[in-house]
Parts: sequence; C-alpha cells; structure tokens
Amino acid sequence: MTAHLTPAAASAPAPCRDTGRRRPVFDDRGAETAEIVVVLPVLMALLVLGLQLAMWGLASHALSLGVAEGGAAARAQLGSPPEATALVKRDVGAIGGSLVGSLKVAIHGLPDDFVAVSATGAVPTIFPGLQFHVSALSTGPVQGFRATG
Repeated sequence: MTAHLTPAAASAPAPCRDTGRRRPVFDDRGAETAEIVVVLPVLMALLVLGLQLAMWGLASHALSLGVAEGGAAARAQLGSPPEATALVKRDVGAIGGSLVGSLKVAIHGLPDDFVAVSATGAVPTIFPGLQFHVSALSTGPVQGFRATG
C-alpha cells in the first residue's frame, strides 16, 4: 500500500535522523532590506561621483576653449593682453557658466615673439572637503609679417 502525500505534507521539512525533530525552514525574508542597505548607498555614491566628474569635465572643456580663443586674440598682430583676458573670461562664462570659479588669467610674453595665455579656476564640489581645479595653457607665435633672411 502506498501512502499519498498531500501538498502540505510534501512541502514540510523532513525530520532529522538524529533527534527526530523537524529541521527549521530557512527562507530569505529580510534579504531585500540587507541588499538595499548595502547597494543603495553605493549606487548613490557612484551617481554623485559621476555628476562631479561631469562638472569637472565641462569646466575643463570651457576653460580650454576660452584660453584657446584668448590665445588667438593675444597672438594677433594688433591684439592686446587686456582684450585677450576679457575674451577668456567672456568665453569661459558663456560656455561653463558658474562651473569655473576664481578664474585667474595670465598672459606672458616669451622669447622669439611667442605669447602664452594660461588660466586656472576652481570647480564647485558636491563632496564636502574636496577641491577640484582646472587649468589650461595656450602658447604660440605672435602673428605678423616677418622679413626672411
């Protein structure tokens, strides 16, 4: 004669061989909470880090473009350092907005009719206590007619 198992009896844990007691059923109740407690802060930190890197990248790009334009203006035959400085500040403000703070522009005359335009600035940070800076440099010869020979 065969015994027929009911669905409730089929899913019940089998008794232990040593003691005859039923083994406790372990389930994964509460596992979602533990996963959220561990995974969610990591995901949020990665998101904030990605935003910070995007801000730094945009500020660096804006400063590079502004310095390139200012360098071209400083190297022009009739260009002047105040015009080049104003152009750098205007372009960086137009492209980067408020992403480049404490902007400092320096224009240096180099030997052999070369001009260097450099700029540095600070990037606003999301993480407290960290400071990110960007800098750019553009160097080239002053444009003009030169006698050969």
